[in-house]
Amino acid sequence: MTLENGLAGTGWDGHLALLYGSEAERRTGLAAWVRRGLDLGEKVIYAEAPDVAAEDSVRVLLDEQGVDVAGAAADGGLAMLSLAEIYPPGGQVTVIERALAEGFTRVRLTAEAGAALGVLTESDYAVFEREMDELCRTRPVSALCQYERQATTELCLRKVVATHLAGIRDPGLRTGPAEDGIAFDGEVDISNVDMFAAAVDAVVTANADAAPGLVRLDLGEVCFVDVAACRALVTSTRRFRRGGGRVLVIAPHPMVERVLQLLDVDRLPGFEIIGSDA
Repeated sequence: MTLENGLAGTGWDGHLALLYGSEAERRTGLAAWVRRGLDLGEKVIYAEAPDVAAEDSVRVLLDEQGVDVAGAAADGGLAMLSLAEIYPPGGQVTVIERALAEGFTRVRLTAEAGAALGVLTESDYAVFEREMDELCRTRPVSALCQYERQATTELCLRKVVATHLAGIRDPGLRTGPAEDGIAFDGEVDISNVDMFAAAVDAVVTANADAAPGLVRLDLGEVCFVDVAACRALVTSTRRFRRGGGRVLVIAPHPMVERVLQLLDVDRLPGFEIIGSDA
């Protein structure tokens, strides 16, 4: 699977976090996200740090990825703002309203988290992220928040995942919405098990107080898990299950289900595997 494929039913819309491990991964993901917006006739707005070299600018990388930058900019569909403009004191709703007033029915915004944190405090950036999450749910808006994977670990990773729970776009693993839970697409191994654990923990925490204490983890599009992934699945749900919660693992790939069975995950209290033919 590739970043450009996205996740069935979600793809590149909504409040997304692009966790990239290399510049090539960032360019591929960003181009797919921009192309999606332009194909739909949306207003695409991006920001980058002022010290970015000309050859590394967003315009250049999009052009390299086959996006008609000149044409999109000429008709107003693609615009660059400064970081100060895309993160105004009054909130990003002002940016969105201005774009909608131009006649566009939907708006897209993107910036690199590292660049944004060069002009915002961590607490202010967190406020913008929470507000954007709400805007993406209630307004005709999509946002792509770009995070360098190497710099996004531990507590920072957990915060990013919790804010973009159904919209993580990692080169090997993606998330999407599912009733009473979350859907995964890709592979879980040592390279992304921390992200997988953070996502499971976040969805369990979000559903901890909901009756009847049920969380669904849709693994129908996951083709591989290793021992570390199974361990993360068990530990991230332990408190929830001990409190009487139930975890339904939905439609795992036969090989994934076999690994879960070999490690006796399906025998643990609170776990239930629901096959694809159920």
